Amino acid sequence: MNKRIDVSIIIPVYNGEKYISECLESIRVQTLESFEVLIIDDGSEDNSGKIAKEFAKKDERFKYTRLDRGGVANARNKGLQLAKGEYIGFVDCDDTVEPEYIETLYKTAKDNDCDISSCNYCIVRTKPFYLKWKVGTRKLKTGVYTREFYLKHVIEDWDVRCYLWNKLWHRKLFFENNITFPKIYFEDIATVPRLAFHANKVAIADVALYNYFIRANSIMTSVKVEKINDYIMSFAIMKSYIQLNGELDTYKKSLDKLAKIIKVANHFNVFELHWHSRNFHGHKRNRSIADKNITAFASDDFRPTTALPVMSEYIINPWDC
Repeated sequence: MNKRIDVSIIIPVYNGEKYISECLESIRVQTLESFEVLIIDDGSEDNSGKIAKEFAKKDERFKYTRLDRGGVANARNKGLQLAKGEYIGFVDCDDTVEPEYIETLYKTAKDNDCDISSCNYCIVRTKPFYLKWKVGTRKLKTGVYTREFYLKHVIEDWDVRCYLWNKLWHRKLFFENNITFPKIYFEDIATVPRLAFHANKVAIADVALYNYFIRANSIMTSVKVEKINDYIMSFAIMKSYIQLNGELDTYKKSLDKLAKIIKVANHFNVFELHWHSRNFHGHKRNRSIADKNITAFASDDFRPTTALPVMSEYIINPWDC
């Protein structure tokens, strides 16, 4: 007899041998038992796979799958294909969760008949010294919110951040709307608003249950040419989806706010890119290209597309300027 699975947790793994045991152990001791954990090994070259397979042998709720290296979006998409739970969540392999993480999010969603539930989180630094602090939504507290109200905040990525991992998503949001993760950096910014677009309503639990670790070598703390380009691309994907679904007027102000945030952020990103390269040749050119692309995508003349949008020019490596 098959056991009921209420929640599927998807964990993409790539070279996470230093942290994955702590991550998996934090999930193993969850207060809700009716869950599965899909560990998707994205072609790790260290002992991550070995650690994960050993963990899966000891607990049947944990399932290990290995892929050829394809990126985090590809791993998450594979996890979606395998997921059996009514709700789906995502955990990064170098983070941890509190024991009530799954149960709180699941009951918050079910008790309020919501397609999405969300909690707050803590940011954790381990170097040069240990520091942990709670981060909450800046305005939205415990309660139930309409799709339109929540989506406006999600798009702006300020009061509510476009993170996957502090939320549970009803599986129908993915499968009834054919939503998968684009193979770019910032795939969460491109995807979270598209999922929220189809939600009936959203419940928030104002309690910190996810521990987000800042690592010196993580994707989020490194600046790459591709990341700057994809940050802009994520905006275009989001706007295209809303526009193609006929609700641009409803969310235009929020999209304009995000465009301004991305433009300012990319001024810093381009500067940091050249600073780390110790080469400021082409700095003005790269900053100008970043501004031009986000302005074009945010303009009223933008034409939406179901394919990945194309930028007129791309940020390039300082050494290639």
